[in-house]
Amino acid sequence: MKRESPRAIDPAVEKLFVDRPYFYATGMERTVFAYTKDEWGIGGSQPTGNNSVHTVTGLFVVRALMTIPAFGAPLMLIVALASLNVIVAIFGVLGTALFTGGWLLGIGSLRRELRAAKLRTLKGLPKPRFALTDDQARAWFESNPSHIAITRDNFPDSTRPFPGDAHAT
Repeated sequence: MKRESPRAIDPAVEKLFVDRPYFYATGMERTVFAYTKDEWGIGGSQPTGNNSVHTVTGLFVVRALMTIPAFGAPLMLIVALASLNVIVAIFGVLGTALFTGGWLLGIGSLRRELRAAKLRTLKGLPKPRFALTDDQARAWFESNPSHIAITRDNFPDSTRPFPGDAHAT
């Protein structure tokens, strides 16, 4: 019997969100770049959002601030269990789950972003700052031809018809 990973994604959801060749974003200038999933890293925000949290420095600072509670919460839980203090033990369990879990997730995000930064550097890509929709990226690539083919595979969420698409009558 094949054992599934606890972090396994439903294949239908994976096809919608992960199974695409490119994600599109701009750097600090108006040029649109195409990134693979591995090059995206922690990525960018939508143009209307705040992208200040999408920095390695921001992740590092948050992880550093969580270090003391991440190690202190399990110690508090051990002391509470040893002294049979139920209320403190409940707070210890919650603190351990929140702070230690967040700390570990932060380390994973930092490692993923460092790997992505290496891949982007090899291709000369800037860090993705502002994510674009498929329609926005498609319009840019139509007016600035590049190696990205204008096909449904490369722009799966585009709302405009592609050449060769069946027209509804």
